[in-house]
Amino acid sequence: MAGRAPTADDDALFDRILAEVSRPARYIGGEWNEVVKDHRDVEITFALAYPDVYEIGMSHLGYRILYPRLNDRPDTAAERVFCPWPDMADALRRHRRLLATLESGTPLGQLDVLGFSLQYEMTFTNILEMLDLGGIPLRSADRGEGDPLVLCGGPVVFNCEPIADFVDLVLVGDAEEALHEMLDRLKELKRGGADRRTRIRELAQVPGFYAPSLYATEDDGGLLVPIPTGAAPYPVRRRLVLDLDRYPFPDRIVVPHGEIVHDRVSVEIMRGCPVGCRFCQAGYTYRPTRERDPNQVRDTVIRSIRATGYDEFSLASLNTGEYGSIHPLLYDLMNRFEPESVSVSLSSMHASTMTEELARQVRRVRKSGFTIAPEAGTQRLRNVINKNLTEEQILDACRLAFEAGWQDIKLYFMIGLPTETDEDIDGLVDLAHKILDTGRRAAGGRRVEVTLSASSFVPKAVTPFQWLGQDRMENLYRKQDRIAAQVRRGVRFKHHDCETSFLEAVFSRGDRRLCRVLETAWRRGARFDGWAEQFRWGVWRRAFAEEGVEPEAYAYGDWDPARRLPWDVLDPLVNKKWLAIELERALREATLSVCGPADCHGCAPFARDCVKGIVAETTGRPRDRSLPVLATPAAPGPGLPARAAEAAPPLLAEEGRQAGGSLADAPRYRYRVRFAKRGRARFLGHLDTVRALLRALRRARISFVYSQGFNPRPRLSFGPALPVGIASEAEFFDFECHGKLEPEDALEEINAVLPRGLRILAVREAPQAVPKLGESVRAARYRVELDEERDLEAAFRAFRERGSGILQVGRNGKTRTLRLDEAILSLEPVSPASFRMMLASGNEGASLRPSEALAAVFGGEAPSGALLVREELLVGCAGRLLDPMRAVEAALADAGRAAA
Repeated sequence: MAGRAPTADDDALFDRILAEVSRPARYIGGEWNEVVKDHRDVEITFALAYPDVYEIGMSHLGYRILYPRLNDRPDTAAERVFCPWPDMADALRRHRRLLATLESGTPLGQLDVLGFSLQYEMTFTNILEMLDLGGIPLRSADRGEGDPLVLCGGPVVFNCEPIADFVDLVLVGDAEEALHEMLDRLKELKRGGADRRTRIRELAQVPGFYAPSLYATEDDGGLLVPIPTGAAPYPVRRRLVLDLDRYPFPDRIVVPHGEIVHDRVSVEIMRGCPVGCRFCQAGYTYRPTRERDPNQVRDTVIRSIRATGYDEFSLASLNTGEYGSIHPLLYDLMNRFEPESVSVSLSSMHASTMTEELARQVRRVRKSGFTIAPEAGTQRLRNVINKNLTEEQILDACRLAFEAGWQDIKLYFMIGLPTETDEDIDGLVDLAHKILDTGRRAAGGRRVEVTLSASSFVPKAVTPFQWLGQDRMENLYRKQDRIAAQVRRGVRFKHHDCETSFLEAVFSRGDRRLCRVLETAWRRGARFDGWAEQFRWGVWRRAFAEEGVEPEAYAYGDWDPARRLPWDVLDPLVNKKWLAIELERALREATLSVCGPADCHGCAPFARDCVKGIVAETTGRPRDRSLPVLATPAAPGPGLPARAAEAAPPLLAEEGRQAGGSLADAPRYRYRVRFAKRGRARFLGHLDTVRALLRALRRARISFVYSQGFNPRPRLSFGPALPVGIASEAEFFDFECHGKLEPEDALEEINAVLPRGLRILAVREAPQAVPKLGESVRAARYRVELDEERDLEAAFRAFRERGSGILQVGRNGKTRTLRLDEAILSLEPVSPASFRMMLASGNEGASLRPSEALAAVFGGEAPSGALLVREELLVGCAGRLLDPMRAVEAALADAGRAAA
């Protein structure tokens, strides 16, 4: 695309763009724990690019690992960029604005490295979208000396041939060591003045880096297979970090604006999975299973909660229940965090590892979602895929969850698995019904529900099923209909479009011929293909036809295990012959036990390390699931030495409570806070602002009073929601806490931990007699700055002459009627280009939004480019309108007089 680099004068333009798009908070930066460096002080600029929306990318563990690690390098500035939603992408093109990083606003084309994290084949078109929006030529061969190196990593790169023409380098495997080696070498090459081609060739010599342009291809029975040319190693061996404890999980993650997909502290406790499901690419490409030291994990969780202000954490891995110290670790953490209403969620639990104690620990504060993945409905098919799971284990895990208080259990199944029959499909439904019946018996009269999600099997590279084609689309739809016809009340059935799964299979098993198809589809409008509302199947069909590529040959074909494959250029360290033996076992319905130090199946050259005991030696203790009872709640968990507990930050020591004790009888205090939203923080929505403030108060170690029940929440009350895009100097909220605060100290401490654009202006103790803000706000005063001068006196006179008009406004699907003379209380010119207006707020019925008021004042159309600032909120107090802080003073004075 044609474009230009943004300058300081572009800020106003970018603000206008933000005002036009949905969820502008995705694009503003300024989050807590963000790292901003002066590019003049570093040698390498690196963008961590995620080819999906902010809410998904900010949830990714790899992002959370690499961002602080790269920024720990004094010579490197690592910044973030996400794929803009179509409305934002269109606005950038319309205004000729280049896609830039969040931290510094640097256009992507001006960086040294643009590193994409690839988690899903359906984001491939988003890579092209981001390259184009950043002003970077799509194809590696077309890039010049000033263009960044385009790097890809993540699980999808184990077959990166369908995007080979668009990337310069591919990192295969663990990044902790390899990425630093690559950047050290790049720094040397930059200092030496090496040209672009030399940089790619030299960086491809760093172990674990694949440069597709340095390999030729030849046709092997219809598949384009990379072959060596002598310019780079063949095959490229995956990088593997055996000792994760050498690289502790970061504890100062960026705290996002608003709510993201996994909106919590997530700490990786284990990499890899010992179960060996034959469909699971991650289960093979992340081998061997490696555990982090539980002491290190525990300390990281505690520091992360303190550094972020989250009230939930997750112990993340491919199979958390298999972590050797899960019971003592979880017991220890919940003893620490239950008094602070900090909850836990466990990701990816294998049903066989679910215990009564785990269920009890998870629900101590609030219940997160509970998910079981049987994958197949019959034992025969679970044996085929080596799920290592029986129906009895599945039902027992669900029973424990229902007994522990869960009411909704999600079940993940696959349809179209190899050797699947209609009996297996019927068994899937039967199992869901058995789980529902189990829940009704265990729930003691509570309503229970089961959600049955069935995705379509997609064959993946580096799995035993890589040689088997996908079930045909028409058969997958038939199976979906068969399930839908059988599910009964209490079971919800959810499924995906089969066209998306088909396209995923094409790219999972594809070769470089698909690069042409990918570019053609993107040019015809394909983007965000993983989102149902954006997926354009017709565009893809035309692209395949136009490029003369038959997609069925990739998705449906069964291949001989002896043939060469496009991804053989990469060595995943899992033996290809062993995968073929696993395929043969699968077709015989034979299983393998869960692997580990005592039961190694010899899948890879690292088998010797597994036998030595990577898992067991990392934890330093046997994989014992028994759970001793702690002597006191504040003591370290079983098996965790006291030194780690002593090193961890202490719990709050508020008035009336000791660590680990109850707050039920502690004194409660109520405070009123005035704060400002300035700069681009005005593009935070109301709920985003509430979350940001809550997390800041937790970082400031405020001990909230929480509501009661299964889902406790801090007791807060906010004033009326401020529309997105409007700044404010007069926002208010009330909160209750344990422990008396010194207002000036609290103001300073909270401001020290607020993200950019939010600022506390005043803190005041408020007696319980003061009405809540939501009940007492009656008016709001705004200052309006126009982008050009107007005859405001004439405009206001014309508005008044129109009289007390009636305005119909829509609110939450309902239409309300407002009288303008009751909704717009005053209009006061300040200058030819600015004025103040006061709007009624909080009265019976709907209030008028500022944009609606401007449209009414100026005869039906609000002035474009107007900037609004809320300068004042007013509450009703004894027949008067007062500032909320003055209302507190009046209430205190009234209380004093009454006492006298």
